[in-house]
Amino acid sequence: MINRSRNPLVVEVLRGPVVESVHQVIAVIADDRGLVMGFNGNHDYLTYPRSSIKKLQALPLLESGAVEKLDLDDRMLALACASHSGEKQHLLVASQWMEKIQAKEDLLRCGPAWPRHEATKFEMIRKDLKPSRILHNCSGKHLGLISACLALGISPLDYHKWDHPIQVKIRKALSDMMKIDHEKLPWGIDGCGIPTYSVPLQSIAIGMAQMLSSSLGEARKFSCQRIFDAVRKHPQLIGGSDEFVSIVNEKTNGRVIAKAGAEGTYTAVLPEKRLAFALKVHDGGTRAANVAMAGLLRHLGGLSEAEFNTLREFTHPVVKNSRGESVGEIRLQKGSL
Repeated sequence: MINRSRNPLVVEVLRGPVVESVHQVIAVIADDRGLVMGFNGNHDYLTYPRSSIKKLQALPLLESGAVEKLDLDDRMLALACASHSGEKQHLLVASQWMEKIQAKEDLLRCGPAWPRHEATKFEMIRKDLKPSRILHNCSGKHLGLISACLALGISPLDYHKWDHPIQVKIRKALSDMMKIDHEKLPWGIDGCGIPTYSVPLQSIAIGMAQMLSSSLGEARKFSCQRIFDAVRKHPQLIGGSDEFVSIVNEKTNGRVIAKAGAEGTYTAVLPEKRLAFALKVHDGGTRAANVAMAGLLRHLGGLSEAEFNTLREFTHPVVKNSRGESVGEIRLQKGSL
């Protein structure tokens, strides 16, 4: 049963038998008709979706004709939708993409970054290597924007600015899918340097669910399916080898297509259920996001009980002390769903 409750989900952090901290989580579920089917908390809560909507932001890349004109492959499409952890597999695809479009690294408008993957970061430090733009977790999205510009015959210089033609196309795609005019929305600058728009959480869920809609035009429908196919084929590129989004996408064989964003945002598409949802941890705490995400996936049938238990490191993590001993747990409060 799908809830319709003004009460948010609650993620509890226990130390021993005592609840030490709590996180409130707002969630909205929408279907492929663009209807809100359920919610926990204020479904009109205004928030930035951050990287949780990269599949929507990738639509102009597909619709520019860049895939055919520049001979991009599914790995590159997956990386365009990714917040990658900077492992060798990610660097390989990004490097090959830059070579294919003959782009220099300084064309990327994201800042230099260390890999999020710790082992890769420490290996770089041992080799006295420095952070780079290609290692930024959003480098695939930026390469996608540059590629779309090249395919359309638009200068990619300043592609990150609000008034650049490619940003106009992104706003149009987001407006179409979320059913809200992005030209009129308050906006800020995302962590990677491009505009991000403040929208009601229900609009994010509707936008993701619209990727499943049979009422889309044929070109848009093809673009959405191509994005889903790329993510299914290359789940490890979406996050990383030790990240929940990649692992859950891989373990479910694409039954779940999930994407995390900064500040406790998350989206997931369940193609077989014709549903999508968006969630936001009210305080931005990322430790609650995976737990809330997993609970919703289990509740909606995206994760089986066996899969949920197999992924307990993320779905029901333990709290450890400095000696590695289990001293507590993080869980979805009973009765939240």
